[in-house]
Order: sequence, then C-alpha cells, then structure tokens
Amino acid sequence: MNLKSFLSFLNANKLIIIISLVSIVLCIFNIYGYPIYILDEARNAEAAREMFTKGDFIVPTFNNALRTDKPPLHYFFMMLGYKVFGINAFGARFFSSVFGALTIITTYLFIKKIKNVETALVTVCILVSAVFFIQEFHLSVPDPYLIFFINLSLFSFLYFYRNKRKGWLLLAYFAVAMGFLAKGPIALAIVGLSCLLFLILRKDISLKTIFSFRPLLGLLFVAALVFPWFYEVHKATNGAWTEGFFINHNINRFESKMEGHGGPFVITWLFILLGLMPFSVLIIQAFYFSFKKFKQDVFITFGLSVCLVVIGIFTLSSTRLPNYTMPCYPFLAALIASYLIDFYKKSSAKRKLFVHISFVVLLLIAFALPIGGYIALSLEAELKSIKELSFILVIVPVGITIAYLFFKEDAYKNSFATIVGTWVLLAIFLFGVIYPRLIYQNPVYASRELLRANSAVVVFKRMDSAFPFNYNRTFKVLQTTKELREYLKLHPETYIISNDRKVKKDLLEVENLMLLMEHKALFENHKTVIYKQVLK
Repeated sequence: MNLKSFLSFLNANKLIIIISLVSIVLCIFNIYGYPIYILDEARNAEAAREMFTKGDFIVPTFNNALRTDKPPLHYFFMMLGYKVFGINAFGARFFSSVFGALTIITTYLFIKKIKNVETALVTVCILVSAVFFIQEFHLSVPDPYLIFFINLSLFSFLYFYRNKRKGWLLLAYFAVAMGFLAKGPIALAIVGLSCLLFLILRKDISLKTIFSFRPLLGLLFVAALVFPWFYEVHKATNGAWTEGFFINHNINRFESKMEGHGGPFVITWLFILLGLMPFSVLIIQAFYFSFKKFKQDVFITFGLSVCLVVIGIFTLSSTRLPNYTMPCYPFLAALIASYLIDFYKKSSAKRKLFVHISFVVLLLIAFALPIGGYIALSLEAELKSIKELSFILVIVPVGITIAYLFFKEDAYKNSFATIVGTWVLLAIFLFGVIYPRLIYQNPVYASRELLRANSAVVVFKRMDSAFPFNYNRTFKVLQTTKELREYLKLHPETYIISNDRKVKKDLLEVENLMLLMEHKALFENHKTVIYKQVLK
C-alpha cells in the first residue's frame, strides 16, 4: 500500500479510527497507576494469580481456599495478562480494558449498520462520557467480559433477524457461551429473554420464527463450549464448586441479599442513574419516546426489550450491585441517542421544557459533586490530607453550566459536545489523579512500612482481601486464640494481621502482643491491625 492509498484509507475510515483510539485510551488509561485494592478486584486478581502460579486451569482458589464465585473466562485472560506483562495491576486489568474498548467499538459498528452513523456516534459519545461505565473496564473483574459478549450476542441475533445470514447466528451462540463462561447462566437468561420479549413486541412469535433461530442446535453448541470446564471443575472438587456457584452464587443471590448488597427495588434505577451519568437524566424521556416508537422501529423495539429484561431481572433480584445492569447500557445509550436526535430535529417548547428539567437535575448533581467529595474525604481520618482533590471536581459544574448556557441559546450540538467533553475530562482526572492518590491510602499499602514479601505473617480470623495479591503470596489463617498461641510458640517472630471487628478484645487473651499498626479501610467501618509478639 503506497502513501496515497494509506491516506485515502485513513480519510475514508477516520471516524471509526478516532472512536477506536478514544475508546482504547479511555479504557486503558492509567490502569497501572494504582494498586489493586477493592474487594472484588483483589479476589479475582488473586484467584487468577494462584491458578497461574500453580499452572491450574480448572480449580480457582483464593488464599488456597476454593473460590466458587465465578466461572473461569476472566481468570484465563488475567493469566494471559500475567504471562505477558507480569503479575501486577496492569496484567490483571489489561484485558478488561481491551474488552471495554471492544464493547464501544462493536456498539458503534453494529448500530451504524442497523440504524445509521448519526445514532451510532451519539450512542458512543454517551458511553464514553459515562465515567462509572468506563471505570468498570479498569477493574480486574468478570463484568467487562460479560458486557462485551452479551452485547455481541444481542447485536448478532438482531442482525440475523434482519438478514437471515447463518454466520451471525453462529456468532450469537458463541458469544452466549463466552458470556456463560464469564459469569454463568445470567448471560443465557438475558439474551434469551430479550430475544423472546422482542418477538412478542414485534408480534412475530410464531414457531416458524422461533425455529429460524435454531434454538436446539444453538443450545447444544453453547453446551459443547461450556460443559467441558464445568465438568472438570465439578470432578476436581467433588461437586463443591458446582454447588457453591449454582446454588449459593446464583439461586441464593437472586432470592436473598448476599454480602450486604441489597436495598429497595428502586436502588436498581439509582444505580443506572449513576452508571450512565450524565445522560441518564434523560432516561424518562428516552423510555417515553421508545414506547411511542417501538412499533415503527425494529432497533428501538430490540433495545427496549433488552433494557426492560435486564432492569427487570435485577429489580426482582434480592442482591443488587451497580454493575449488574451494565450489560444493557449500550442499548440504553442508543435509546437516549435516538431520543436526542429526534429532539434535535423536532424540538418544541414542550419538549424543550422536559429537557430543561433534566438539565436542572444535572446541574444540581454537578454542583453537589465537589461539595460531596470534600465532605466525604474530610470525614475519613486517613483521607483528610488529600481532601483538596475534591477541588478537581469543580470542572463538572463549570462544564455543565457552559453546556446549559448553550442549551438556552438552542445551540444543542455545542451543549451536547460540552457535556461529553466535561465528563471525559472528569474520567481522565479520576483515573489519572484522584484514584491513585485515594487508593494509595489503603491499609494494605500502608503495611509495607512493616512487612516485606518474605516476612513471617499469619492471619487471625480474616484479612483485607488485597493482601495476597499485593504481597504475591498466600497466608495461613488461624481462627482461635488457642491456635494462635500455639503457633507463636513455634514461630515467635511472626506478624499477626487481622481486620476482624472484635480482634482487639480477642487478642487480649494472647500474652505479650504489641500493636504495630492500625489503619482504617477506605470508606468501610473496619480497621486492619498488625501485631507482633514482644519477646522477653
């Protein structure tokens, strides 16, 4: 390819090239710049580390104990990350970022094909400005893989419905299988129920239509891809992993609150409002518009079906977390984009009033951010020294105020671009400045002043989940003071770490212990303590 041809190629594909670069930069930006600390990240990254160091592709463990929380797909990719980049935060997070960028890029490409360039571009702008959605792709957790494969499957099913090309159907079922390996049967439930609701809303629920999707062959194909690992882990653990995952982490998680992650059903909608901020303030208008248009527009019907299914499932679920509804965000963003484009083309005084109300809500949230950030950091003893970081958040009210002034002057494109630019800039500051300064205040990092990689350490009852990954080792856990006393007789130079809330009272029963460190966990109500025996 000569220079002229190359420049011609760049010019013809400049939009997708720009979208790809922006997606990659935002999703991967500074993932190496702060340690793995939060519970989910720490446990997933450590489980992958233990599998990697043991060369075990079947049985996931955390601190040498069986971990039944999730299937293996994200472990496999993290193990590959460790192989290429080393056992560190970058290696653990790298492929989460890759699948985040792929989610945004494929969303653009599919919507461009199914709908038009305008809707695809606005959808992508909404997604890249959603800070907490982008943040998910900075974490070593299974959700980035689930989000990508669910959306790949859904878009492929819709594309097959339109053109009947069997290759898209094969890709759809392959993506379902990968989603199942990422997080289990929820992938199959979301895709299956979304397609079913779509056919019902389209009044195209005939046996002919259903069997055109080859559901039996498709499920057999999914089973062929999924079954081998599930069988091997069942056999290797005598059924313990199967029971723990399917019963405890699926059925029980749906029927009852787990790990304190509950709350009223409305909290699911609050998570969506936060997760797709800033454009989530237009959700009501977007749904109203979609319900009016779904009979006329196949894509809106499909997007509405996906959103109703995902939000419905996790509204009914007893365990509720912010990341649960994220698989529907590309479609929800597309519904908001469709509404915004229609508003731009057919603006009226009444419609402008409703958008104006949403803008006021966004302004209130924008001004609350720096104030809330300052208060939150001031209330945490370990974080008071960095409370000035909250001043960075002032960029949000400034940017949204400018966008509001553009809106008042009917300069809608400028207003939209300013909102997107403001929140993308916020993401850069969050990932590049605020998160690193914040995360480095955690007790695990603080413990490095006392502990070395080869220090003799024992855990009493429980510990901060980030200890094993950050020290690249596992720790012996003792549950009683009797066990601890006997252990210290044999290993008197041992450090004792714990974050059990009753640890100080319990350790009064153990003679000659000195408290060396006490450090509160970030935004939680327990403390990590480190003791050592004073030798006489």
